[in-house]
Amino acid sequence: MDTSLTILICTHNRADLLERVLASLNSAKRPAMPVQILVAANACTDGTLASMQTYQTQQADQGWLPLRLIEVPTPGKSHALNCAIPEIEAEFVAFVDDDHRVDENYLIAIENAVQTWPGAGLYCGRILPDWDGTEPAWVHDEGPYRIYPQPVPRYDEGDYPKPIDLSGPFPGGGNLFLRREVLEKAGGFSTELGPKGHDLGGGEDSEFVLRVLAAGVMLQYVPDVIQYHYVDLERFKFRYILQKSYQRSSSVARVHHGGDGIPRYMWRKLAGYLGAAVLSLSWPRTRFYLVRLAATLGEIRGMSQNPTSAAGVEAVAGLGGAAPGVAPVAVAMGLAAAAALAALPALAIWQGVLSATSIAAFFTLLLLVKSVIDFSRTGPQIRDEIQKHYSGYSLLALLRLGSWGFALSGLMAGAGVAIYGCYGVYFGQPFSAQWATLSGVLGIVLITGLQFARHLLYLPATIAASSHYRLSRFYAFWRWLSPAKLRMVQLVLVALGCAAALACVARMLEQERWLALTGFVTLGAAVAVIVGMMAPRREDGLAPPRPDGEMPDRPNIIMIGSDTLRADRLGAAGYYRSLTPHIDALARRGVQFTNCYVPCARTAPSLLSLLTGTWPHRHGIRDNFVGDDELALPVQCLPAILGEAGYQTAVVGDWSAGDMGKFKLGFQRLDLPEDQWNIKYLIRQGPKDLRLFLSLFTHNRFGKRFLPELYYLAGVPLTREVGRDARAQITDLSAGNRPFFLNIFMATTHPPFGSEYPYYTQFSDPGYTGESKFVMARLTDPFEIIRRQGDCRKEFDLDQILNLYDGCVKCFDDEVARILAHLEVCGLKQSTIVVIYSDHGMEFFEHETWGQGNSVVGDFSPKVPLIIVDPRRAGGGIVEKTVRSVDVAPTLLDLTGIPKPPDMDGESLESFLDGKDSVPDLPAFAETGMWLTDLPGMPEGHLRYPSLFDLLEVPDPATGTMAIKPEYRAHIIDAKDRMIRSGRWKLVYQPLESGYQLHLFDLDADPECQFDVLDRYPETASQLRKALLTWIAED
Repeated sequence: MDTSLTILICTHNRADLLERVLASLNSAKRPAMPVQILVAANACTDGTLASMQTYQTQQADQGWLPLRLIEVPTPGKSHALNCAIPEIEAEFVAFVDDDHRVDENYLIAIENAVQTWPGAGLYCGRILPDWDGTEPAWVHDEGPYRIYPQPVPRYDEGDYPKPIDLSGPFPGGGNLFLRREVLEKAGGFSTELGPKGHDLGGGEDSEFVLRVLAAGVMLQYVPDVIQYHYVDLERFKFRYILQKSYQRSSSVARVHHGGDGIPRYMWRKLAGYLGAAVLSLSWPRTRFYLVRLAATLGEIRGMSQNPTSAAGVEAVAGLGGAAPGVAPVAVAMGLAAAAALAALPALAIWQGVLSATSIAAFFTLLLLVKSVIDFSRTGPQIRDEIQKHYSGYSLLALLRLGSWGFALSGLMAGAGVAIYGCYGVYFGQPFSAQWATLSGVLGIVLITGLQFARHLLYLPATIAASSHYRLSRFYAFWRWLSPAKLRMVQLVLVALGCAAALACVARMLEQERWLALTGFVTLGAAVAVIVGMMAPRREDGLAPPRPDGEMPDRPNIIMIGSDTLRADRLGAAGYYRSLTPHIDALARRGVQFTNCYVPCARTAPSLLSLLTGTWPHRHGIRDNFVGDDELALPVQCLPAILGEAGYQTAVVGDWSAGDMGKFKLGFQRLDLPEDQWNIKYLIRQGPKDLRLFLSLFTHNRFGKRFLPELYYLAGVPLTREVGRDARAQITDLSAGNRPFFLNIFMATTHPPFGSEYPYYTQFSDPGYTGESKFVMARLTDPFEIIRRQGDCRKEFDLDQILNLYDGCVKCFDDEVARILAHLEVCGLKQSTIVVIYSDHGMEFFEHETWGQGNSVVGDFSPKVPLIIVDPRRAGGGIVEKTVRSVDVAPTLLDLTGIPKPPDMDGESLESFLDGKDSVPDLPAFAETGMWLTDLPGMPEGHLRYPSLFDLLEVPDPATGTMAIKPEYRAHIIDAKDRMIRSGRWKLVYQPLESGYQLHLFDLDADPECQFDVLDRYPETASQLRKALLTWIAED
């Protein structure tokens, strides 16, 4: 890469303006570095190509800057930018719009800037209107009704250089210049954003700047780098101003809106501007409010849209597939109910209540009968005598869920009845029980149908987890669905409810029923408060902006983990898809360990080894089914040690993180579900049909508060929710004066690989019609899960499953980016250690079987990603030496200056973070988990044990905790496969009914462990065998 500058100009049918900007570049003073121009002609149909070809024939004779021309047929500025970037070889790239001209010192100022601020990767300058005196006088009006932003872009942060951070204001793309390596790090421009034809929106530049800042790149404002924007008088026509305000605000809102749905204050703002425009008595005032009204409509449109395929928007803006919230529908229906209750006579109200409750009771009864007939239960199958013991508990649980079903269906039926009652009041019609009943039925059908459609598009894993029916039955409906159609249906329901309430209120005003109106206002306010309490927590203002200060005596620690995340999906592993750009950017600030192993690839033993720094035989947890008598660990835990040293300790997670609350690890704050391996907990989740209905309404704060068993239902992703709750914890913890330790663990990449829209579609074949379109099929029934463990590769649509998995990885990466961006907004970036980890990986038939913890022959299950970023260290390193997850706890204690307990088996990796390689080669040990059934590829004569059905018991019926029967525990441990990894060598131990067999693999020559070289290297095998048998003997 040479030290030179390329000026990139993307143009579309502006041949005259393009000649103008080229003339200004050739008139500018030349710097010492070489400069060339690259023009990307984007779907040009005017004389642009001919003009550029003429330029190229004359450039040598005229002494003009050399120019290259490429043609980009796909319309859209972002497409032009992305096609042009690979053509650039210069070290520096400057963006110039085709309707700009540059200042005479522009090129020299760029050269001075890159020399003055070598630590910056991205630079911006001023953009000023190119006034010539022909513009209308009102554009210079600085009074209260001035039009802003003006139809001519302007970016001017004053006369002094300064860095620009995530607090903004962000520059446009017209006067940016950057180092070529930044483009390689951040990727291209979003093709979902940016000007296209008559859409003047843009936004691709702001999204790019946000993504670059989120990746840790420094942005430097340089006031001497000046471009002048052409003043087109057509832009000062009122119609253009309205169009530009609407489209630009829409694009900006799409990038910067960080909440779910449209905030309530937006509707208040819209109504305020509309009223001010209608009531205005002067044209300047009317013009001002109409422009603000157009901009507000654009904001609402942008907030409701979903640019999820825009790479990296989610990193800071918090987008990425959030379904439109149901709160507007709830408010509209609640207002209709409040109006009906206030306006209808008492007899009609009682008739309406009777109709709604009768419909709800009948609907709930049908649901309960269907659920009992097709009864099923979550979790593993257990013996009949255990289930009979809980028959009474099961009945109470069914009645509890039925009561909630009755309440929800009653509210929906009541909404339908209320809307009917409101229109009856308006039109002066008597209340009819028959019409009320029909309206109530429609209320249940319409609202439940809307929720089903929302989940089918945005979160189909909800339906997959509780459906008795093949999901392929819904494919045709799914193909018809789109975010725009769902928003339209929701808008119709909101309009229906609001119109009913307004009609009723209008009639009460006409009749001067002031007491009834007071009742309506009171009830309406109550509705707004209740819905507000149940709506998703807004992130606006969660983070108190605080400038990064010096590192305190002890840093904060944040660990972010995803269950079942394979190490080979990260960028450093060379995976063919770019799934983790944000995690990769984080890794460049710290150290990435590419050969980290967990001692047992099952969640409970792995997490406990991570947080205690000890092997499973020392902390005593060998698999996920752990009885009450095993919960008291004999070793010290990292959260407890940190808490004793003055740290605040907290953990946030979804259904995969229950073990962090089940065991007493020392977390002071726990935002977790109950233990998932508990028969009483599983019974409370109910049978499939009832569970499916309720699940449509519980993916929110209401569900988390009142039906946590369904909110935390296994297999249903909660990535966005966990991320949001984690950011709230960061805000709360940062308000204290003590350092904090926060562990965030989510099931984003766990089977059955369900993810939010659009991640499950991101890499999938659109034409795929098999069973695994939304999730890995047939993993929701206990019998199917056990049976599928023994299935071979041909039974699976493996390509589609891998595509789903990759979408989950991308989803996790985007959530990590949101957390990191929030950390920076809180002013904690320079005082917080960040760790990225997983509890285990996943086998996808690399060695004849799938799942986690079933095999130690390959590395895909026991090897995990590990990244440690300490802001006090330079970072940027990749460590290929073997390390273990048991090394993480002693490393974090070392980094915080806290002594390591003597019973920790792990070693500190601190020297790696300092760029040193003084840690000796550490042997990694691993063992398999408990098998659910006989697995493909298991050697003849391998030690076996009974099926899970015969192994499980519930020792204490009062607690309901499921555990392995004591008489089988030792045998299960004896039957585990084991392995040791040391340097390039890996030895695998498989116990047989008589003796054991060994396999040796050379990982340098055979990283996938396909070729046993035991006979070729007997001495190496003997040394590893001795070390491995010593480790096994500690059982």
